[in-house]
Amino acid sequence: MSSKYFKVSSALKNLIGSDLITDNFVAVFELVKNSFDARATEVKIIFKDIYSNNAQIIIQDNGKGMDYKDLTEKWLFLGYSAKRDNTEDDYRDKIKSGRVYAGAKGVGRFSCDRLGKYLNLTTVSKKPNSRIENIFVDWSKFEKNQKVLFEQIPVVHSVAQKTNYNLKHGTILEISGVPVDFWNRDNFKKLKEKLSKLIRPDLNSSDDLQKFKIILSVPDEESKDKEILKEKGNNEIHQYYSTINGEIKNFVFNELDIKTTKIESQIDNTGIITTRLTDRENFIYEIKEKSQFDLLSNINITLYFLNRSGKITFHKRTGVEHVDFGSLFVYKNGFRIYPYGERGDDSLRLENRALQGYARYIGLRSLIGEISIGNSNEDLRETTSRGDGLVKTKAYEQLTNTDDGYLIQTLRRLEKYVVDVTQWGVNSDDENIDLTSKKAIEGLVKLIANISDKQTLELKYNKDIINLISLREEKSAKKLVQNFKRIAAESNDKNLYKEAQKIEKAITSSLKRADSAEKERDAKIIEKKQVEKELEKKKEQLSIANSIASQDIDNVTNLHHQVRVITDVIKTELLLFSRKLGKGAIISNEELKDFIEKISFENNKIEAISKFGSRAIFENFTDISKADLAGFIENYVNKISNYFSSTKTKVLFQNNLKSPFEIRFRPLDVSIIIDNMISNSKKADATSLYIELNKSNDKELNICFRDNGKGISKEIKDVNEIFVKTFSTTRSTGLGLYHIMNIITENKWEISVNTNNPKGVQFNIIVKK
Repeated sequence: MSSKYFKVSSALKNLIGSDLITDNFVAVFELVKNSFDARATEVKIIFKDIYSNNAQIIIQDNGKGMDYKDLTEKWLFLGYSAKRDNTEDDYRDKIKSGRVYAGAKGVGRFSCDRLGKYLNLTTVSKKPNSRIENIFVDWSKFEKNQKVLFEQIPVVHSVAQKTNYNLKHGTILEISGVPVDFWNRDNFKKLKEKLSKLIRPDLNSSDDLQKFKIILSVPDEESKDKEILKEKGNNEIHQYYSTINGEIKNFVFNELDIKTTKIESQIDNTGIITTRLTDRENFIYEIKEKSQFDLLSNINITLYFLNRSGKITFHKRTGVEHVDFGSLFVYKNGFRIYPYGERGDDSLRLENRALQGYARYIGLRSLIGEISIGNSNEDLRETTSRGDGLVKTKAYEQLTNTDDGYLIQTLRRLEKYVVDVTQWGVNSDDENIDLTSKKAIEGLVKLIANISDKQTLELKYNKDIINLISLREEKSAKKLVQNFKRIAAESNDKNLYKEAQKIEKAITSSLKRADSAEKERDAKIIEKKQVEKELEKKKEQLSIANSIASQDIDNVTNLHHQVRVITDVIKTELLLFSRKLGKGAIISNEELKDFIEKISFENNKIEAISKFGSRAIFENFTDISKADLAGFIENYVNKISNYFSSTKTKVLFQNNLKSPFEIRFRPLDVSIIIDNMISNSKKADATSLYIELNKSNDKELNICFRDNGKGISKEIKDVNEIFVKTFSTTRSTGLGLYHIMNIITENKWEISVNTNNPKGVQFNIIVKK
């Protein structure tokens, strides 16, 4: 048996080059990351004569460069990554802290194939007495015949005496044969924007991390940039995103200074999670706990909840909406992993989750932040096909699982605060939240009381919360103390235990004071209500006394007239019943019962009126109270109309309202109006009286009385004369309409008369709320 070996076709170049890296932007990113891995502190991306047939893309860095051995044993070794087998650094690098690598696949160098047909590589090693090494690659040679073995296609190596660049050490990639149909100002702006988000914001702010500067240079666009910089009114960030040339900066989290709710969580390399929540720079709490994510370490998550104020701030400072800018970015060793954070991307399944929990779960439209993965997470690695995110390993599931992953655990704590404490709700645009309000404090106490469990090692919180505890939250406050005591006992923290005892004492004292204050407050409320009730009695008594003292003749006359109207009804009923008896008609028990009920009802009205001026009447029929006026009229008319069923005047009623008409009114006033209108129709020999309710709007009720009687005499020139006291065209007192007008005036209602009907008369009363 003999061994056989794979042969590698020259077509492999496309598979790991232009076919694998299908995005020009990603191709540039890969080359920038290679410069970072070469320990460069600066890389220049130059687009030279980009709008001509001689266009070049030049990537120049000041990294440690390569010697001949590096070129032959590393750079030209397909798929090999010295970073992955830990042979990249010398002993000096190994003792330095913060050393991480952006890539470890050994295929990033083939990004050059995506950007142009030819590559001219010049490199000078940082090692002493290094030469200027040069390699020239014609990528098209790999495409001519796929039967030719990959390793049989030569690249040209040479040693140069000098370069066109000021290069002490580092690498220069000159890419030519650049397609002319892609690069333009719009795509350069996109490249700058994407480069701005390529590097983690704090990469250049920490002494433990490698400093790294990216400079973008497109000479053909410099004149346009100068025009934009001269324009007034543009702030620094707006100018940055409107121009192309210059140093790449990341403004998102450091310089935007978004004042909103933020949660930061970190798993360190010892398996401890530290989570800190702040709201508009106000510290809320910090908790340390044992990590249940055994495959994760050196991972940081920072999430901002963007309320309306945060979104406005973002737009003002960047000139773009935050949804267009991006949402949740993922960084590995300081460099961004695509497509996480791109508009429309939901690889982390947060938007889908938000749709399932409307107003409870935060989606990408209200979120911006970053996940930063440290170098120790080998199972959290980028896919070989750049732009497809992380490989879906078990570690990836621990990080992103939507049920119990580390990201969701952190996000839930942010949601708990946003929904339960600030009362925003995740889809609200409210920004004026008072964290000292009763609801907010109750929510804070519950939040902190329930946040810890057996995994908790340490809990810090805003001490002002205890001073603002709502005294109705005794249960939550006591639970908070219990949790503090438990944590103190488990961690053997005597200071924390003493603090818990101090808090318990303060809460107990506060609760006692509050209970006493609440009882005193309740007693004062009862006393106040009693005083108000007595005062109301005095006012009523005084009103009655004033009325009697001033000998309010009008009121007395009104009452007398109303009694007369009622007695007229009684007299009519007695007359009709007497006629039946005179004719020898047999009266059934039902008819007799009906007759007695009618007489009794009218008698009750006289009795009620006779009590007018005493306290009893103010508590029932003459009391002003809020009720459904339309419903009262309907009930009253239906009862009254029954008494006229045997007379020639038929009372017909119709309520056209679809809903109640709530208003303050005195039932006696309304009954007087209705009784007098019916009485007047009888006197006018009307055979029918229509009472109809309509509503023109929510604040007006129209009560229409329309009969077919004699109507108003044409001799009366001014129809308003009929409301004058003692006016009458019959032998009656003429007080009925006068009384009605007094009631209308007192209640600030309106009444009008329509005499255009062929027969009879129509009164319209407008009741206003």
